[in-house]
Amino acid sequence: MSRSIRLLNLLQQLREARYPMTSQVLAERLGISQRSVYRDIESLRAQGVRIDACAGLGFQLKEDFFLPPISLNENEVEAIFLALHWLRSVPDLSLQSASTSVLSKLNAVLPAHRQHLLEQTTLRAFNVWLPVDMQVLENIRMAIRQQVKISVNYLDEQQRESSRTLWPFAMGYFNDKIVLAAWCELRQDFRNFRIDRIQQLDLTQDIYPQFKHQLFQKWWLKEVCNTTDKN
Repeated sequence: MSRSIRLLNLLQQLREARYPMTSQVLAERLGISQRSVYRDIESLRAQGVRIDACAGLGFQLKEDFFLPPISLNENEVEAIFLALHWLRSVPDLSLQSASTSVLSKLNAVLPAHRQHLLEQTTLRAFNVWLPVDMQVLENIRMAIRQQVKISVNYLDEQQRESSRTLWPFAMGYFNDKIVLAAWCELRQDFRNFRIDRIQQLDLTQDIYPQFKHQLFQKWWLKEVCNTTDKN
């Protein structure tokens, strides 16, 4: 890991913490020595980052110089908080971590009276999700970003297992389940697959022959617009 990346990771740890963090905790989370933590904190201070040292408690970031002040009204603050709180319930560790990171960044740049609103809001989103394999979920999101095919073993509603090659282009989060939208080479058509029913998944190196936004538009016309028109 380069030193610049290490400094950014340290800064992010301090940004996300609501209370002072000891050098020992920081060292464990970053996988470095406590001596390196002290050196890196001094490097950040030299670059203008205000990091306070609390005797017996640890280090705390007092201000974030990377993000400019932003102005949000009360409804916008509550909307963002509600969305981020909902994300923390999704059975996806990467999205949960990202929601915590975004919330800490937001809190760092909001005016004091908006920070108070963020801390005091009682809006909540509640979901009970079917359990999924976190690694499968991570690989699917990676495949969508890279626009590569995946090979899956899938169990349908009748408990029949099949092997398929898919072009994944979108995921939807519906009530208690996460659904993958993909082009299925076996069926030569668009199909929706519940993530909790995927028994095995392998990433390939094969880029599928259409852009994901084109597939999404075609799927949207077929699955959503046509259904709406019929109703």
